Amino acid sequence: MNALPTLAAALKKHHNSLLALLGSLSLLLYYFLSQQSPSPGAASINAALNQFFVILALLFALLLSAVTIVRVILPQKNTLRLSLLIIFVGAFLFRMVLVGQSPWLSNDIFRYLWDGRLLDHGINPYTFPPAADELAQVRDAVIYPNVDHKSVHSVYPPVLQVLFWLGLKISELFALAPFAGLKLLFVMVDLGLVLVLFRLLARMKIDPRWAILYAWHPLPIIEIAGSGHTDGLGAFTLILMSAFFLRQRFSLAAVFLALGFLIKFLTAMFLPFLVVAAWQEGGLKKAASTIAIFTLVILVCYAPFVTAGENLYAGLLVYSEKWRFNDSMFSLIFTPVHWLLPDELVKFLMIPAHWEISPQVYVTRRIDLALIIAKLIVGALFLFVYLRLLLRGIKSKILPQAAGHWFAILIIILAAFFLLSPTLHPWYLLWLLPLLCFKDGMPVNASSSTLILPLWILSATVFLSYSVLANYLPAGLWHEPLWVRWVEYGIPCGVWLWAMRRSVMASTRFRRL
Repeated sequence: MNALPTLAAALKKHHNSLLALLGSLSLLLYYFLSQQSPSPGAASINAALNQFFVILALLFALLLSAVTIVRVILPQKNTLRLSLLIIFVGAFLFRMVLVGQSPWLSNDIFRYLWDGRLLDHGINPYTFPPAADELAQVRDAVIYPNVDHKSVHSVYPPVLQVLFWLGLKISELFALAPFAGLKLLFVMVDLGLVLVLFRLLARMKIDPRWAILYAWHPLPIIEIAGSGHTDGLGAFTLILMSAFFLRQRFSLAAVFLALGFLIKFLTAMFLPFLVVAAWQEGGLKKAASTIAIFTLVILVCYAPFVTAGENLYAGLLVYSEKWRFNDSMFSLIFTPVHWLLPDELVKFLMIPAHWEISPQVYVTRRIDLALIIAKLIVGALFLFVYLRLLLRGIKSKILPQAAGHWFAILIIILAAFFLLSPTLHPWYLLWLLPLLCFKDGMPVNASSSTLILPLWILSATVFLSYSVLANYLPAGLWHEPLWVRWVEYGIPCGVWLWAMRRSVMASTRFRRL
């Protein structure tokens, strides 16, 4: 009977020692991860993946233990500084262990380095795809062979191009592996995000120890320090934009929103909210200046690259037309549309009369039409969610409400965007993960409150999508096992339904009172 109170008392008394112990065990596991370097054979790849998933499960078990300790000790303040120091030192060490590892889960970083290499040679990275004959003299034996999609133009916005070049120069300056300098640069930004989370959580009267949900989460550690992905940079700009936005410093918020756009275009979704809030708080002049600053930053950053002409967006068009991977709701819409499309409609809309209709042409054009229709449907669904939130903000004002309302808006929009998207790589969720730290500041009855736990679980199960590498790395076959998506999305969906049921029952009891 007294076991639980005794355990809670022990956790409170020794919580920092336990956090340090859990951090030390996690560091050991990250060291094991850093030693993974599978050879091209199928047996080696499968063994590495199995080891990866086992280590990952252990890391999440340690993280949940650390989160449990944080939950038990709240709101204890006398050891707050030491707790934050342990969390930050752990975050630093976990990331640094993986910086020197050669990426194998994804080779995107080699495309980043290729673009940086072009910039270093004075070549506009948007002008030619890597396979172009004009770039033959730039090719090397380390970066170029590891670049995927060599026939596709660069899709990465200007701020990233400059960072790619800077990372390459850091590697040269300190005689590091080509990828290590870039990963080190990204890790420094990511650690900056952890510090910003400490500060912003405290300002919102939320215990800053909740930043452990991001700082020790395997997703940013593996995807940024391990694979060198750029989405953590975007998350950093989004959090900084929010910090200035909530303080009604709309000019600085517009600058960081524009920088986020120049990392990944999806941040443009938040410009209308920023403009509406600026108009509500400062009038038409403030709203106009917010738009002007956002636009000016983008134009200034794109100016050095305009010589590429239409090739500035050629790669993006290729990506948006046909690429699909690990989709959830999009797959549920695309599959029946593809099955139910009438043959005559495919021929009428997609196959010109002068074409010879071979089986291969018919299959391809049927898929193309199904993709178009499915994208129109998910686009309409997303627009419904988005406009509903925006109109609600226009009617009731965005900023005078609690800061948690703003983070709830961000979570709902990003969750809808990613879950409706045809492509969801694990690192995309880096945009959402830091927002989940603000749960305690959000209204209990907000729609986002039922999304927090399912999204956090998805940030763990999304790693299952790497199962595709079992066939792709040794044989070049991109085959997604069906069971993966059922588990990956089924568990979070089940938790969401449970959370919705609890929310409805609680609301019903409240009305009865």
